Amino acid sequence: MRKTIFIAMIMALVLILCSCGAAKKAEDALAEDLTPISSLTIDEEEAAVLNEKVPVILYFGNEEKNKLVKEIRYVDIKEAKKGAENLASAMVKELLKGPKAKGLTALIAEGTSLRSPVTINERVANVDFTKEFIDNHPGGKELAELTIYSIVNTLTEIKEIERVKITINGKETKTFKDNVSLSNDFPRNDAVVNKEVGLARPEDGGLEPVNADIEDNSADIFEEDEDPLE
Repeated sequence: MRKTIFIAMIMALVLILCSCGAAKKAEDALAEDLTPISSLTIDEEEAAVLNEKVPVILYFGNEEKNKLVKEIRYVDIKEAKKGAENLASAMVKELLKGPKAKGLTALIAEGTSLRSPVTINERVANVDFTKEFIDNHPGGKELAELTIYSIVNTLTEIKEIERVKITINGKETKTFKDNVSLSNDFPRNDAVVNKEVGLARPEDGGLEPVNADIEDNSADIFEEDEDPLE
C-alpha cells in the first residue's frame, strides 16, 4: 500500500514538473511573438549622445520640389535650453546643411549662410541671410515660395514663433524671385506640406507613410487655394 502511494506521489510530481516546463516554454514563445523583429538596440555611448540632444522638425522639399516634407533632426540640448532664439538659430543652421534622408531636396540656395543669430520680437522671428540666398537661387515663383515656407514652417514649430521675417545682409529686400516679395513677414503655411508621408528619419534614410485612419490634427492656417504671398 505504501509503495503504491509512493509511486503515485512520484508520478504526480513528474506531471507537475512537466506542466511547469510547458508553461515556461509557452511564456517564452509569447514573449518572442511580442518582441518587434526590427527593434532598435543602442549601446550606452549612443544612449548618452541621444540624452544630450533634442528632436526638432525641419522642412525640406520633396523630389519634385512642389511640396514640403518633414524631417526629424537632433540638436544640442544645451543650445535649446538657452532659449527660443538659440534653438531657432540651431534649426536654421541644420536647415542650411540640407536633408539627410533619402527622397528630400534642399531648397535654400547653396552657399547661403546665417549672418547673425535669429531674433524674436513679438512672436516674429527675424532671419538674416547672406546675399547667396537670392543670388544662387534658381528662381521660379513656386520654388521661391516653397523655399520661404521651408524656413517659416521650420521656425514656427517653436511655440514662441508665429511669423517669420527674412532679411538679406541686414536689409529688407522687396523682391526675391519672380515677384515674390520679402517685404512682409510670413505666417505658417501647412497647405504646402505633403501630408501623404510622415517624418523622414535620417537614421533609416526613408519616409514613413501616414496611416490614413489617423487624424491629422495640424491646423491649416490657409486653405489649399489661398496663397499667403499674394
